[in-house]
Amino acid sequence: MQTLTGAWRAGQLDLPDLHHRLIPTLQSFLGHLDGHHNVESHHYFPVMRQVEPRIGAGIDLLDRDHHAIHEQLETLFQQGLALHQAVAGKAPDASDAASRLSDVLERAAPLLSRHLEDEEDIVIPLIVRHAEAFG
Repeated sequence: MQTLTGAWRAGQLDLPDLHHRLIPTLQSFLGHLDGHHNVESHHYFPVMRQVEPRIGAGIDLLDRDHHAIHEQLETLFQQGLALHQAVAGKAPDASDAASRLSDVLERAAPLLSRHLEDEEDIVIPLIVRHAEAFG
């Protein structure tokens, strides 16, 4: 998504093309991430606490991340909706909406990247080690 907004900011992609390519990608991303976090928070994390109680602090970190990420996802959704409405309505300030969405994507990226790295360090090894507990 940042590649698309970067191309738009560099003048390599016009606003309708950005809208056409970015909004479906954003919708898919938001839906996938929401489902992923729900499975982790409501299934994986409780199981992990049972099979490896000593990593509770790591699970707490990931769970706190989910709350912070959820706020970012809500902002991304709202800014994506604003862009869609601006482009669909041919609003004169549609590029401002695209800039705001691009800014939110840039701010969200570091938290998402760090969270994925933490999951690779905590979640994946536990799933591999205790696969039977995750059914």
